[in-house]
Amino acid sequence: MRPAPVRRISLAVGILAAISLFAGGSGCSKEPPPPQPVVKRQAPKPGAKAPAAPAAPAAVAQAKKAEPAALYDPRGKRDPFVSFIKVEERKKAGIGAASLPPLQRYDLGELKFVGVIWTKTGARALVEDAEGKGYSVTVGTRIGRSGGVVSRITGKEIFVREEFVGNRGEKIVRESGIQLTTAGGK
Repeated sequence: MRPAPVRRISLAVGILAAISLFAGGSGCSKEPPPPQPVVKRQAPKPGAKAPAAPAAPAAVAQAKKAEPAALYDPRGKRDPFVSFIKVEERKKAGIGAASLPPLQRYDLGELKFVGVIWTKTGARALVEDAEGKGYSVTVGTRIGRSGGVVSRITGKEIFVREEFVGNRGEKIVRESGIQLTTAGGK
């Protein structure tokens, strides 16, 4: 007879061999099924409708009832992508940008003061826009996008008075100037 530790080791080796034979024989012998072949179909033409399978009228009626119809009516609602400040200013003015006189379509920085003419009735200033078109302005002429009014014309500058409504609702008056452009540019 063999000693007890040798018997235990040989018993353990025998059990492991039996398990490996059983596991190896049952689990690895089958190959996985091959993947399904890819069937390529032609895309339907944009104008053609796909042939519809005949459906039972009761099933179609149930499908229509199950889908809730979502309707949106934008009438009376503000467009969220348009600045509400500009819309309110246009409504208050009552006129669109296309119907404004040419001098009110430009900011004061876009206009150039190129000359002055002294007459018996007062000074007349010549102003050019970005396109090179010239305009004659006198005291009281509306000029600029902010609704400014020419308040004074000197030999070197046109003074424009603009009125704003501040953040707290107070009236702010600002007087800006357009400098005479000389032959050198400024």
